[in-house]
Amino acid sequence: MAQLERALGDAIAAFNRGAYFEAAEMFETASHAAGNDHDLKALIVAFNRIAAALHLRFERGGRQASINLMSQAMLALDDLKPARGGVDVERLCVELAAYTEEVRATPRGERDGLKHRARIFLERRRAPKINRR
Repeated sequence: MAQLERALGDAIAAFNRGAYFEAAEMFETASHAAGNDHDLKALIVAFNRIAAALHLRFERGGRQASINLMSQAMLALDDLKPARGGVDVERLCVELAAYTEEVRATPRGERDGLKHRARIFLERRRAPKINRR
């Protein structure tokens, strides 16, 4: 379990510094190590979805796929509130809901140009963080 805790901590650190692709891979590995702890596994899978969504949004300009992944993660996290695995799930859900609504408000076809790059820059600064308790 100590190894899983360390792996999860490393994945959260990668996520919080904006290395979303790396974090998604690390969460994937950690989810396999969670074994029969269904709540912890659900938490880690939700983190993986959020990391994948943010990677798609920031590196590929994806909009709808990011919204879908974040929505799926929010549904899974809802059952894990207020905290699970040492993580403030309640706060994450609030931040994720606000961020998802921000992405929903963006124009559907915008993927290029200065306006898009500026929006992505600002979104990256407001992206949710995973806070430990």
